[in-house]
Amino acid sequence: MNKKNVAEVIPLKINLNKGFHYLIPSELKSIADIGKRVKVSFGNRKIVGVIVKIITETNIKNLKEIDEVIDPFPILSPEIINLTDWISKYYLCPRGTIITHIIPSQVSRKKINSLLDNIQEKGKYSESSGITEKINNNGSEKSNQQFLLFGNKSFKSGNDSYKPILFHYHSYKVRDRYYDKCIKEIVQQGKQALILIPDQWSCAQLKKKMFQKYGNELGIFDKKVNQTQKYLRFLRVEMGDIKVVIGTRSNVFLPFRNLGLIIVEQENSLLYKEERVPRYNAREVALTRGNLGSFKVILGSFAPSIESYWHAMNRRYILKTEKILVNSYQNFPEVQIVNMEDEKSFQKIISFRLQQQIVHCLKEGDKVILFLNRRGFAGYMVCSQCGYVVKCPNCNHLLSYHVEGNSKWVVCHVCGKKVKMEKYCPKCGKGEIKPLGAGTQHVETLIRRMFPKAVIQRLDIDIAPKINTQRKIINEFNQGKIDILIGTQLLFRELNYQHVGLVGLILVDHLLNIPDYKSAELSFQFIYQLALNFAERKEPKKLIIQTYQFEHHGLQAIEKLNYNLFYQQETMIRGELDYPPFTKVIKIDFVGKKGENVKKSAIDFIDYIQNSDLVSKYELDFQLKKDNIIVVREKDKNRSSCVLKINTQKQEIDYFKKSLFQYISKYQSRNVKLVIDIDPMKMY
Repeated sequence: MNKKNVAEVIPLKINLNKGFHYLIPSELKSIADIGKRVKVSFGNRKIVGVIVKIITETNIKNLKEIDEVIDPFPILSPEIINLTDWISKYYLCPRGTIITHIIPSQVSRKKINSLLDNIQEKGKYSESSGITEKINNNGSEKSNQQFLLFGNKSFKSGNDSYKPILFHYHSYKVRDRYYDKCIKEIVQQGKQALILIPDQWSCAQLKKKMFQKYGNELGIFDKKVNQTQKYLRFLRVEMGDIKVVIGTRSNVFLPFRNLGLIIVEQENSLLYKEERVPRYNAREVALTRGNLGSFKVILGSFAPSIESYWHAMNRRYILKTEKILVNSYQNFPEVQIVNMEDEKSFQKIISFRLQQQIVHCLKEGDKVILFLNRRGFAGYMVCSQCGYVVKCPNCNHLLSYHVEGNSKWVVCHVCGKKVKMEKYCPKCGKGEIKPLGAGTQHVETLIRRMFPKAVIQRLDIDIAPKINTQRKIINEFNQGKIDILIGTQLLFRELNYQHVGLVGLILVDHLLNIPDYKSAELSFQFIYQLALNFAERKEPKKLIIQTYQFEHHGLQAIEKLNYNLFYQQETMIRGELDYPPFTKVIKIDFVGKKGENVKKSAIDFIDYIQNSDLVSKYELDFQLKKDNIIVVREKDKNRSSCVLKINTQKQEIDYFKKSLFQYISKYQSRNVKLVIDIDPMKMY
């Protein structure tokens, strides 16, 4: 029996789910701690790993020694190490992969010592400095008339003291006041707070208010940084000189010394889902971290995800919303739904009602936003004789029609292939190719004809592929230099609505008809947020939505600005179709260059599932059969997908995941990649 202290080390950059034992030399015993990176021998090479456990003795003989302890402070707390174990089991991913994703691994000891010297010089480092000038020039904000009735304290004691809160708000000012109150309580207790935001453009006003209040004790970590800067974030948070952090999803893993609160703002956002391995959802990780650390997690949203609201309705979360609203809805825009089936306008793109409102806005000196989530001149092309729809020869997606001066092109928006427009059908050779389904380029052409005196600008990835160009166009609009701005979702990134009198959605059906069970929810949330942003302008304004699906339940709820109506109708539909929150969804993709290899891997997986007891035990909705395997070409690769739906009301999912993880661990193929996505945000 070896009596020396032993460290369990998980190697980085190696997809392993277990750690390896190493002896801790006597000269390193005082500095070898859980959560620190170390250099060790692994096989015939030197690698970096992280200590996840320290034990007194082990039965394993002939252990190698740790060569070097790299970090002066642990960059993974015991809480985060436990969290990686949960992520591994929940998202079916090796712990080594997760830890590699979390920590800054390419920082040398020399750089670390230099960073520590810089930190000791007070105020030398600040990622918040970029907003300081804007804040100082902006001045203070007016007080808000709206208020909440939450009692004197935001967090109650008792059995529900650490139950998650779902905060459903209808005003950004109300949201900011509630968050400020909760954070103030936590900081006064000597604890730290974390606010997760979807992206760097979110919550600009909240960032300014927090910076005014906390100054250098606030960390705004919303941009991608190199490994050294990432390590510096870890050090500053662990040392405790940052009280409040505002940042994007990866900040959920920061090693806070004494974390007391996590706020997940816009918890419904798709951006909290990491699309690369380990494919975690930061909202779920935040909830688990709060549970492990016994502190409160607040999920905030103007239109909560169906799953979160369902948990609140079933008392798994505490639902908080505004009890008394003073003028809450009077500033919201007037919402009008235009049924394009009844439209008599010859071009069937800009309705007569929308034309009238544009004329009215321009006369009043207001600005106009026209949104269409489809770029190009036309969305697809079809043969007038045989009905053949022209697709990309590379990836089999629809080709879009673009006009550039006197040239006409067809472009694939997936793989980027671009070829000249052909007049006749490549299949039958007789019929002419006709462009159908208007894009932003076509809308721009129509609007220029209708309003020749207006200053009109289009904003999409074709016009502005780089972010600096996008910002330049948005700034010109915000300064009043553009009368009508037409474009895709890029429009709304940093838009100021103070001079906007009208927002027109040219055709919302593009959002409603995405082949995904979440399409109605995402469309509702997108339009509701648009209405909420638009509400910041106090003068009368209109939101006009054109559609061929006038009776859609999401649009009927939007017209009334009624989230509860949408929730009731949407959950009824999902219950009938066995979709979340009533089931757990697992999406499995096989991806490879050759279609036959992809198909073979899919067949092998079908055999595994059918030969196990999983189908009978879990009553799986297993949508993949050997005789109907579909292989889809995307860019230079082929993909075959299947979806597993498990009724979580009837069965526990742990056994199923354990069995599936065994398959993943044993899966070996150089030609086909296996992709497992738990709770996928996209089904297509």
